[in-house]
Amino acid sequence: MKKENDKIELMLDFLRGNLTAEKHRETERLISADRGLIGLFSVVKGLFLEGQKADWNQLQDSTLKLATRLFDDYQKSKKISRVHYGITVFDSMMLPLPEGVRPATVDSRRLKYKVGEMDLEISLYPVSTSSYELIGQVYNLETEGGLTVRLRSGKHEYREAADQFHLFRFVRIPVARYVLDLLAKNSRVGTVELQL
Repeated sequence: MKKENDKIELMLDFLRGNLTAEKHRETERLISADRGLIGLFSVVKGLFLEGQKADWNQLQDSTLKLATRLFDDYQKSKKISRVHYGITVFDSMMLPLPEGVRPATVDSRRLKYKVGEMDLEISLYPVSTSSYELIGQVYNLETEGGLTVRLRSGKHEYREAADQFHLFRFVRIPVARYVLDLLAKNSRVGTVELQL
């Protein structure tokens, strides 16, 4: 496997023009002498040329936002030891839009969290410009009995019981900053922060 990775790195250096003239000719001979390498080079070259078209600044900004959020969530999870604090591992809102696509005023959103050993997936769908429908599911929950999900924001609190598959749904919740608590037997087994 390491040899294959080395060949791919060599091909990328060849395409980038990072090789000396002698090494460039040697690589050219190496590729043309092997049918397998010709096919591999064709794929690598196609990916390389496609990658040249990408807006790397936009990707860098999105990656930086997600990495910052991951780090912040991780730091909070270390401070809050009495309950598992959810770490954001995916947020569709942070993905860059394809070129030529205008952002919608209100759009759906997908979030994934790691909460201790559990995985939490949330989908948000706009009901209006000021409210969302929230559908979520908890995976790898190691507890007997039911699961209740509580959303808290200031003086407002919403509760929904999850079904036997740990699937839950809030039909209409207003736009706000929430703390989502996962409750099993009325004790918190996990918590995440959620900004709508």
